[in-house]
Amino acid sequence: MPPPGELQATASDVGLRSWARTRRDARRWRERTIIVVALALYAGLLALAWQVAFKLLPDTLTWHVAGHALRLANIHDRIAGNALVMLFLLPAALWLECLFVGWRGSSLRHMFVVPSASIRTDIAFFLLSQAHFIDIAGKLMMLGASMISSFLIRDWLRASFGFEISAAGLPLPLQIALYFAIYSFFDYWTHRVDHTRYFWPLHRYHHAAQDFCVINANREHPAAIVSLFLINLPMATLGATPAVMIYVNVTVTALGFIIHSRINSDFGWFGRYVLQSPTHHRLHHKLDMSHPTGHFGMAPIWDHLFGTWYGDADQSLVIGVETPYRHGFWVGADLVRDYWDFWTGFFRRRAS
Repeated sequence: MPPPGELQATASDVGLRSWARTRRDARRWRERTIIVVALALYAGLLALAWQVAFKLLPDTLTWHVAGHALRLANIHDRIAGNALVMLFLLPAALWLECLFVGWRGSSLRHMFVVPSASIRTDIAFFLLSQAHFIDIAGKLMMLGASMISSFLIRDWLRASFGFEISAAGLPLPLQIALYFAIYSFFDYWTHRVDHTRYFWPLHRYHHAAQDFCVINANREHPAAIVSLFLINLPMATLGATPAVMIYVNVTVTALGFIIHSRINSDFGWFGRYVLQSPTHHRLHHKLDMSHPTGHFGMAPIWDHLFGTWYGDADQSLVIGVETPYRHGFWVGADLVRDYWDFWTGFFRRRAS
């Protein structure tokens, strides 16, 4: 039996550990409460500012220059796309991540306080994409292929086969669910094509990230042509309305932020069958390719159906690619290198 002094010391240590744990839990709850209140206040102020701005700003502007009328229409829709991502979806995703992982583990801290070179690249890509530089560069790099309109495809289908499919008669929530299901199916197969030897050089830049960060979803090579069909073909065949497209794209953008976040969760059954979780997507980004990668789909059901579901992972799994990347704010050299690898590899393999 231990001496009374040792018993007293042991009891004291247990008490200190319990006190420290209680303080840590209290601090965590205070932190999460502040995050929730801040997000609610921010959302309310944003909604108010949004309504005021749209009331003051006309939807159409006309300038008269040298006897000609220059007209800019649908201003509200043009602003809404970028504003929704920059002012609501991204802040909400960052706040949500903080709620789960705390400030020290959050993307927000790793973006602005202790950014790694890889996360600096993510920041650069996010800013370039919001400035539409990536879209413009993609149109130039793919020789105008992205200029193909879904409406032209739809007209061709109507002229060639004499019929037109439309889900416009369904209630809006059902249209959104249906189109997202079709979108996720195309996303799954185009993602698998991106991982083939022909298109991997263009998709490789996305996988070059060495740290997960909410905005990692924007790290995409501008010449990634395969993803063009992700929107065009489903929209052409189903005749999705602009409202449905907006809601589906909002869902896809928000999910892209979440699955690239630092949240260490598999979302349980929901992450296994409905929407992909951050841990499952981290397994897709793994550096160790001794076993083929899987988890291609935003909706995991496609991985289950087509045999690419490989199980679970966690945030400690090392991610990246073997090809060396410079990382940091200067992204031009690696983009050009990957673009060159794509074309030379494609024609070399075609010739062999």
